[in-house]
Amino acid sequence: MPSFHTRSLCEALLGVAGIWLLVRTLSNQATSLYIAWSSSSMAQEAEATNMLAIQGVHFFVSALLGAVLILARKPISRWLTPHEAAVSASSATLIAVGAAIIGIGYLAAGLNTLGTHYARLETLGTVSPERLWRGGLSIAIGIMLFASSVGIGRLWLRFRAL
Repeated sequence: MPSFHTRSLCEALLGVAGIWLLVRTLSNQATSLYIAWSSSSMAQEAEATNMLAIQGVHFFVSALLGAVLILARKPISRWLTPHEAAVSASSATLIAVGAAIIGIGYLAAGLNTLGTHYARLETLGTVSPERLWRGGLSIAIGIMLFASSVGIGRLWLRFRAL
């Protein structure tokens, strides 16, 4: 069983989280900018600039937090793990924990989307069922990932043995 140093493992995880924060909103921002610049009807609406500003703030906050995590991962990991210790964990266990955490993330995002859908439904009266389906699918994926995380770790070991 491989042995990992907690500080170096913490640094790696903080770096991955920072990269994820930097990359995750790029597609949304690019789509918003494309729609705002290419659609003449969208550019003339008063709400278009507000939505573009909200998307921009979301993008820049996410990018700033990602950059902070990447650049300050060493001091943060020293603060989180004051004692350098070796922890024994198999790669299957680490994959299982990662899959469970990703599942929780999908579950939380789905609940947020469903909450937004029902809030808009109460406010506006009728809304598109697109958010309902997106939230439900995200919740289903989250539950599936969380429930099968141990199996995903075992599958990882089998693939590595090939």
